[in-house]
Amino acid sequence: MSLLCRQSLMRNIFRILLIALILSSYGCAKRGTPSGGEKDTTPPVLLKSEPTMGASNFKEEKIRLYFNEFIKFKKLQDQLIISPPLKNTPIIKPQGSASRMVEIQLFDTLLENTTYSINFGNALVDNNEENPYPFLQYVFSTGDRIDSLELKGAVKDALNRKADPFVTLMLYPNDSVYNDSLVYNEPPRYVGSTGDSLPIFNLNYLAGGSYRVFAIKDNNKNNRYDPYLDKIGYLPDPVILPNDSLYLIELFKEKVAFKASRPKLEGSNHFLIPYESDIDSIPTIEIINRPDSLWTYVEKVSNKDSLNLWFRPAKFDSLQVVVRSMISIDTFTVKPVKVAKDTLTLSSIYRGSIPPFKSFSLGSSTPLAKIDRNFISFYKQDSIPLDSVELFISTMNNRILESLLEPEESTTYLVNLLPGALEDHFGNTNDTISIPFRFDKLENFGVLKLQIDPVFNSSIEVSLLDKEDQVIYQQPLDSLGRCEFNVVKPGIYDIRLLFDTNKNGRYDTGSFLNRIRPERILYLNESIEIRANWEENRTYKIQN
Repeated sequence: MSLLCRQSLMRNIFRILLIALILSSYGCAKRGTPSGGEKDTTPPVLLKSEPTMGASNFKEEKIRLYFNEFIKFKKLQDQLIISPPLKNTPIIKPQGSASRMVEIQLFDTLLENTTYSINFGNALVDNNEENPYPFLQYVFSTGDRIDSLELKGAVKDALNRKADPFVTLMLYPNDSVYNDSLVYNEPPRYVGSTGDSLPIFNLNYLAGGSYRVFAIKDNNKNNRYDPYLDKIGYLPDPVILPNDSLYLIELFKEKVAFKASRPKLEGSNHFLIPYESDIDSIPTIEIINRPDSLWTYVEKVSNKDSLNLWFRPAKFDSLQVVVRSMISIDTFTVKPVKVAKDTLTLSSIYRGSIPPFKSFSLGSSTPLAKIDRNFISFYKQDSIPLDSVELFISTMNNRILESLLEPEESTTYLVNLLPGALEDHFGNTNDTISIPFRFDKLENFGVLKLQIDPVFNSSIEVSLLDKEDQVIYQQPLDSLGRCEFNVVKPGIYDIRLLFDTNKNGRYDTGSFLNRIRPERILYLNESIEIRANWEENRTYKIQN
C-alpha cells in the first residue's frame, strides 16, 4: 500500500471513530434552517510533493507540497509533530498569507538510516471555509527504506475525568544508554501526540526494537519532562516492536517536595505567595533584617497552596522574604511597585440563603484590627431589633466576622454596620453597609445515602460533583462502606470515589522516579438527581 493510500485509510478510520463518538454523545439533533448557497466542505487535495512522498536516501534541505487550492495554517504550533525531533526548528511556509504550496526548510543534519515524519495534524486548512486536510503527514527516510511499525493506545488523566488535549508521546530506545534522567534532559527518539478532542495516539513509521514509552503534557513544548510544569505518564515495562497491542497510559501531576513561587504584589499592603508541596504542613514566612516598624500577618488561602502576606507600612525599599518548609528554604527579594490601594469591603460567606446548620458570617477583604459593636445592629423582619446578637472577629482568621445568631426558618434578617464599625490594620474603615440574609429551610434540601460494596481496605473519600466537575460535597465512607449527605442542594450530581490507599487523609499523586502510581480515583457511571425534601438511597458494587 502506498503512503498516500495509507494516509487516506488512516483519515477514513479516524473520521469513522469521530462520527461514532459524536453519535454516542448526542442522541438527536435539531435540523437547522438552511441559508444561502451550499457550503464548501471539501478539504484540500495534495497534488504532488518534492521530493516524492516516501522518498528514500533523502538528502534535501527543502520540501514542497502542492495543493489544488489556496491553503493556510491554523494553530500549527499546537499540532505540528516532527519525529524524530529536530534540534533546529524548520521554517514552514506559508506564514500569514495563503498559498497553494507548503515549503519546509530544514536546517538539521539528519540521522542516518532513519525514517522521519512531519505530521501537521489538522492544522492545514483551505483558505475560504477552513476545511482541514486531516492528519497530513509527510514521510521520508535517510536510508534505503521506510520504517513501517506502529504504537497505538490512549491516555487518561489520573485525577480528572477528561484527559488534556495534545499530550506528547515520547519513545526512548531501551538500550545500554537509557536511564531515567533522559526524560528530563534529552529529546526522545520518536515523538507523537494525541489530538485536541480524542485522547488516542498512533505513532507510526517506527523502527523495530525495545522502547521506553512516556506521555507528558508538554507545556513548554521542548520534548522534555519538567516536573514543575508538566504531567507525566509511563508504561512500567519496555515495549518491543513490532507489537499490535493497545496501551493505556495514566497521566498525573507529580507533587514536588517543595517549591515557592515569587511573591506577587496584589495590593499596596498585600503579597500573594503560591507554592507547591507534597506535605500537608503550611510553610512559614520570615523577613530578614525586619524593620522594627514593620507589621506582618500571614494567612493560608482557602483551598489553594498559597499564602497571603499582609504588611504595614506600605513604603519600603525592599524586603528579603524567606519561605521555609520542613525540607527546604526559598528566599526572595521583593520591592514595592505602584498598585491599587487595599480597601476594606465585606461580603457574605454564602451565596443566597444560608444552608441549615451553618452560621451567619462575613468575609473581609483585608485583615481586621478593631470592631466597635456600638455601630452594629441586627434586625429581624427588617425592623425588630435583636439586641442580644453580636458580631465578632474570628479568633482563627481575622478576615472573618462571625455571630451566634440562632436562626428561625422563613425569617429575613438584616445587619447594619455604620461607618467606623470596623477598622483594618491599615487604617481603613467601612462605609455604611446593610446586608440582608436568611436561613434556608431543611425541607428545601435532599438527603443522599450511599452504600459501596465490597468494603475496601483503603479509606475512601466520596465527592459529589457538579456539571463542571467541581467538588460540592465531600464525606468519607465509614468502616461498613456507608456514607450520608444530609443537606444536599437539589440538582444533578456525579459521584467520585478517591481511594486513600496509605490512609494519610489526602490524595497522593504518583512519583516517576520512585515508580509509584497515583492513588485510584473512580467516577461512577451514572448521575444522581437530588430532590428537595427527598431521601435517595443508592448501592453500588465496584471492582476491588
